[in-house]
Amino acid sequence: MHYKLLGLLLLFLLCACDTGKPKIIIGESKGLPGELLLVVDKQVWESDLQDTIKTIVEAQVPGLAQSELMFRVTRIFTKHYDRMFGTMHSQLFVNVNDKLRKPMIGVSRNVTAKPQVEVTVSAPDINSLRAYLSANRERIQDLLCEGQIEMCKANLQRKYCKRVSDQLKQVLGMDIRVPEELKATKKGRDFLWCGTNRNQKDQNVVVYALPWDGTTGFDIGRAMERRDSVMKQNIPGDRPDQWMQTAREEGEALVSGRIRSIQGMDVLEIRGLWEMRNGALGGPFVCLVQVDTVGSKVIVAEGFVYSPSTEKRELIRELEAALRTLKPSS
Repeated sequence: MHYKLLGLLLLFLLCACDTGKPKIIIGESKGLPGELLLVVDKQVWESDLQDTIKTIVEAQVPGLAQSELMFRVTRIFTKHYDRMFGTMHSQLFVNVNDKLRKPMIGVSRNVTAKPQVEVTVSAPDINSLRAYLSANRERIQDLLCEGQIEMCKANLQRKYCKRVSDQLKQVLGMDIRVPEELKATKKGRDFLWCGTNRNQKDQNVVVYALPWDGTTGFDIGRAMERRDSVMKQNIPGDRPDQWMQTAREEGEALVSGRIRSIQGMDVLEIRGLWEMRNGALGGPFVCLVQVDTVGSKVIVAEGFVYSPSTEKRELIRELEAALRTLKPSS
């Protein structure tokens, strides 16, 4: 028995070695979906910066019809931070460090758990910290939301709908990881829809390809026009005069968009509301548009939700994570 245990120990040490250094094995991160740990200096929180910090961590989720907070915030003072909090998946540290010459943002990933993101905002004094937080509000929110999305992506890598993955490979030569519950599917020309077909907490993903004319891949107005055309053809309602379309007010699409770098690629991110024409259905959607210059195609991946009686933050965030897994099939 002694030699057997010794052999297992040697095997473990060999497997844990890489270029002479042992690998540090970390566990899974902890925390509820949407939860954010805010670690802030007491002097900062008790100053007028409290309101500035709240505008960041208590902001509303964009693209929803109703008010929902981006994060579920747990706040502690810096001096109380210990190992008990170290494995939280999303953490924001705000502090004053008089040794610094100028304000800065630091980002660390998977420090004590995985997946995990730690964002640290520091400045040499209160005044410079105030200005820096205000100027970098969206950047900080993006970094923290990335942490939430990474947690969802990690879950999808473990548990996803293989049927959808296989069908998308056939339709577009691409692969995706969507939640296991999105088992219903419908194929069209360069188009695939999958969904849960529920009356509440109904999640849906569509992926489709369109010709690229060399100029309009990242034009929001044009993207919504083409979206409405694709949805009219592929997602009809119960009657001939019903189909899915982008919600509009006085002819203007109720959407917001921006170009972002996601996984090293420029992507047009659009958030807004959809509705069923001449029907009572509707809800939020998030859409990622990328241009395949080699194949002269515009690839669109969209997640949309129907759940009128529940909160939708985590439903749409899970779908956004699924969209981020889209890639060419190997």
